[in-house]
Amino acid sequence: MSRNDIKKTIPLIDASLLAVALDKFAVDRNWTQFHSPKNLVMSLTGEVGELSEVFQWMSEADSHQAATNPETAQAVKDEIADVLLYLVRLADVLNVDLNEAVTDKLKTNELKYPIESSLGVSTKYNKK
Repeated sequence: MSRNDIKKTIPLIDASLLAVALDKFAVDRNWTQFHSPKNLVMSLTGEVGELSEVFQWMSEADSHQAATNPETAQAVKDEIADVLLYLVRLADVLNVDLNEAVTDKLKTNELKYPIESSLGVSTKYNKK
């Protein structure tokens, strides 16, 4: 089986069980009334900010060790989890198929950033 065959048959991401668990969590607490896309995006933004705060003022070298450093590891894991939870909940509320979105975006990025012109280059595709 080729790499392309695998991409066609095996989802890159399957968050369906997590989406069900998050929906149950919200329903059990009568929180679905608060889970508008706007509120979820705002919450997601807040969690990304909290994740950023863990890394704020770290050196590049320290940032690579943040998930294993006893002083920051739990915060990194917690904030990454919060970001994922809100992102999956947002996708579910909006009926966005995450696997389809990710697969499509990877295809788009492959076209925007062909290896021959992007290898080792950090500039955006329209800034060359």
